[in-house]
Amino acid sequence: MPEYRTYGEPATKSDAEAVDDLIRWYWQAWGRKDSAALMRLHAEDVEWINAYARMFQGAAPLSTFLRERLFPAFDASVSLEEEANMRMVSIRYLGTDAAVVHMYTDGRRVAPAERKHRRTHTHLVLEKRDGSWKVVHTAIMDAL
Repeated sequence: MPEYRTYGEPATKSDAEAVDDLIRWYWQAWGRKDSAALMRLHAEDVEWINAYARMFQGAAPLSTFLRERLFPAFDASVSLEEEANMRMVSIRYLGTDAAVVHMYTDGRRVAPAERKHRRTHTHLVLEKRDGSWKVVHTAIMDAL
C-alpha cells in the first residue's frame, strides 16, 4: 500500500479536524455495529454501493440494510477487527466543501465457503452542508 497522502488543502483547520473526527466516528460506529450512530454521519440523500453491488439511495433504506441484514450476519468480533485494522490511504480535498476519503481494512467479513481473509477498500465522498460534514456517497470494493 502507498503511504498516506493528503491532496489539496482543507479550507480551514476546523474543516480538517471535522473530517478527521467524522472518519474516526465512522469506524468506531462500524466497530460497535451501531447503525444509528453510523447513519448520523450520512446525508439523507446518501448513495451507497458495496462490493457485492448492493446499492442504496437514501439514509432510510441504507439504515435498514445495516441494522437488519449486514451487521446481524456477522459476529461482533468481525466489525471490531475491521475497526482495529482500518488504515487511511488518502484524503483529497475538493474546493471548500467536499473531500474524498480512501481507506481500507483487513477482516473476515466473508461467507464460510469463501476465502478466510478480506481486504476491503472504502471510498467516502464527504460534503460540507450547513456547516457540518456528511457522507454523501460510499463505494466499497474488495482488493483480495
